Amino acid sequence: MDIAAKYPRGSRPSIHYLPYLIFISYIVSFIGASTTVELLHRRVTGQGWRSWVQLAACSVSFGLVAIWCMHFVGNRAIVLGDGEKEIQLYYSPAYTAVSAILPIIVIFPGFLVGDRFYKGSRSTFTRYLALIVCGVLTGAAVTEMHYLGNQGTTNYNLKPRLGYIIGAAAIAIGACCLAFGLFFHWAGHWMNTLWRRLIVSCFLAGAVSGMHWTAAAGTSYELTGYHQGTGTDRNVNLIIAVCLSLSACVVCFALGFLKQRRTRKLKDRAQQVVLALATFDGEGRLLVTQSGLMPCQTITRQFHQRTFDEDFDTAHPVFNWIYRVSRHWGGISDLIPSMRDHLQSTGYLQSHAIGSGSRSSYSVEDNSSYSTTFRELFCVTAQDIARSMDTRIQDLGCLYEDVLTTGTLLNRAFWRDTQGHKNIIAADVATTSGDVEAGVANPVLFGKGQLLVLTRKVGTEEANRLQNNGYRFASMDQIGDPLSRSMQIPRDDLNLLIARLQLYCQREAFAPSDGTYLASFLLQPSPTMKGLDVIVSRAAPDRLPMVKLSSEELKLSQRKLLSQFNGLTLEECVNRIKLRANLDTEEERWLEKFRGRMLALLRDVPEASLQQAVFSSQPLSATHGNVITGQNDGTNATIFAFCGIKEVYNQTLQSRALKCVPLSFFKTQQRVYPGCPDHGIFAHKNHKDFSTLLQPALPETPAQSRGRNTWGKWPFARRGMSVSEQTLNPDSSSEKGLVNISQYVSTETTNTTSHPWGGIMVSQDIVINDNQKDGSQMEMTEMGLHSEAGVQDKEQQTIADKLMTITTSFRDPYNKVLRDNYSRR
Repeated sequence: MDIAAKYPRGSRPSIHYLPYLIFISYIVSFIGASTTVELLHRRVTGQGWRSWVQLAACSVSFGLVAIWCMHFVGNRAIVLGDGEKEIQLYYSPAYTAVSAILPIIVIFPGFLVGDRFYKGSRSTFTRYLALIVCGVLTGAAVTEMHYLGNQGTTNYNLKPRLGYIIGAAAIAIGACCLAFGLFFHWAGHWMNTLWRRLIVSCFLAGAVSGMHWTAAAGTSYELTGYHQGTGTDRNVNLIIAVCLSLSACVVCFALGFLKQRRTRKLKDRAQQVVLALATFDGEGRLLVTQSGLMPCQTITRQFHQRTFDEDFDTAHPVFNWIYRVSRHWGGISDLIPSMRDHLQSTGYLQSHAIGSGSRSSYSVEDNSSYSTTFRELFCVTAQDIARSMDTRIQDLGCLYEDVLTTGTLLNRAFWRDTQGHKNIIAADVATTSGDVEAGVANPVLFGKGQLLVLTRKVGTEEANRLQNNGYRFASMDQIGDPLSRSMQIPRDDLNLLIARLQLYCQREAFAPSDGTYLASFLLQPSPTMKGLDVIVSRAAPDRLPMVKLSSEELKLSQRKLLSQFNGLTLEECVNRIKLRANLDTEEERWLEKFRGRMLALLRDVPEASLQQAVFSSQPLSATHGNVITGQNDGTNATIFAFCGIKEVYNQTLQSRALKCVPLSFFKTQQRVYPGCPDHGIFAHKNHKDFSTLLQPALPETPAQSRGRNTWGKWPFARRGMSVSEQTLNPDSSSEKGLVNISQYVSTETTNTTSHPWGGIMVSQDIVINDNQKDGSQMEMTEMGLHSEAGVQDKEQQTIADKLMTITTSFRDPYNKVLRDNYSRR
């Protein structure tokens, strides 16, 4: 058959379509659109090369697979004439290559504008303008790729009609604007679930397919030549398109696998010891990642207890240590690189990549040194979070005052009976209710993970910087569900927790004004004999409950009046003042004011044990527990306290406004206020402990080896003896269990300040005796060696330490007899 006679040049052969290839072309476009949406969903917004690379990958996925592949698979469904191979559509390789690259170039700025401006803290007009720019550029890329690809046809002259061009472009731009509008809206409210992303992919695939077939319907094909060859080269573009589509499928499956792995990792993290960052802006919104989660990282898979009844809580020495460190990062930050090297050498940190190191849970050291390892893990983890957020570790915030429990979301448990039916044996066991201000909650069961939270509140400038780096600020209505699922805690518990964290950020450091206060120092013995707790106000657990007695420092006469009540209980003090009938003198009026303040304190702390608490007339400084000498020593306020201990069998508090805080943690809170002199002492102590622990051990000389065998059992046998030759108790530090005294190496030329106990000072006193008779010779008498041993840089006693000493003295039997005799008089 003569093709030229049947289809002369300039003729327009008839057109029909293959339905199955039309459907396949839509599937190809849907695969590319789904890959694009998944990549957009998992991208890192903000500045940096990583964000640009991810947006470029999105552009390639949409421009090359969703548009280019769909175009050539769809054109393969077009059959001209009776299907003769000489008159079918064939394409120029140059135009085909350009049509694959050009849409990627056009789509990339569209994605860049939409990603950069739509999600930032911009005005509504700017956001919608960015959305329109993204939709227009994406729709334009679809349109120009179609007509540019058609222009590469070698044997036809394509004649599109203007009305169809406008209609096709409108379909592409409108559908793209709608799809990306839904995507950004759902992503902005953390509702971007899988089925919603599939809807967005359907709209994007519809934009490409709708535009393609609308334009194809308005295009006529005028024959300009005949193809010479076997016709197999017609399938080259189809094969390339299928291969690219399969590659996109592999990418989708890989993203799904990574998503499933991340989900398992989040569930597993809820059973570990995790450090998280709770950052709030001026509007009270919480800083989260693009997934709606707080920035966090695992410290270790499990905290190793030394005993079965040991709990990692606020009473634990390690928690008290990291609580102080988080309020003075500058004292430890320069040691963190050495800590990282030490953890890698011991196997606790298994990767050298910052922020990606895995923490192991096995123990390679004894229990006493594990506390040191955990402190190192905490510091290294905090630095990793700081680096990931492009900020200083000093700006991460302060540690929250409690160890939070995660992994409590176990609402139902099942068992199978003999008939094969499932029966519920436990339901809603992890529900919690309580007041936000009071923080009262039911005990949570089945908790396995522990969460340490660093809290802070940032200003507008820092909030904008964090958002430019890819983080977002959101309310609990937006991120409550994904956050509660990741932490595996009930939603009500999460709302209460975030509210408590926000209130904690707004709490100001205790700085009493000048004046005199009456305070309550009540101790609550633990029923498990684990120590003592202090009864404090729930709103301000870092200070004692107190009322103001006077706006200025007491006069000497007023102090003498208070000294008359020393050792009496509050009830006895009130009754004694009440018995004094004459209220006309200034002295009596002031005592009546003292009685009124005692009653006010009793209203704030409605505990029966407070009525039996003993009054101490010893004035104390509100800042650091020093005894007032009557001179101006720089203190802001003076405190007189009622000291008492509750009965161990009475564990109930009479007011929800009160709570119990471990005495050890309360002492720690007294050492972290701004300007506390203990910050520098604590930093110096950490440098001595960790620098010695992290430095490489010196090689042992033969002389030291011989000395160890001869003198090793005598701690201070000879001068110049290495401390490493002694057997040191790892619990000899002031905070038991925190510091591991390890191989401290010293020589004769070593400065004594490197000694773990601060060194021993030896001095010789020479006394000149001038009490001689007239005319006698002045005699110089050598009194011999006078040794003074003391600890350098010793921290001062806190007000809790001082009050504990007073409480103990009041409970001494001999002092109690004297007090009873004084009371009877």
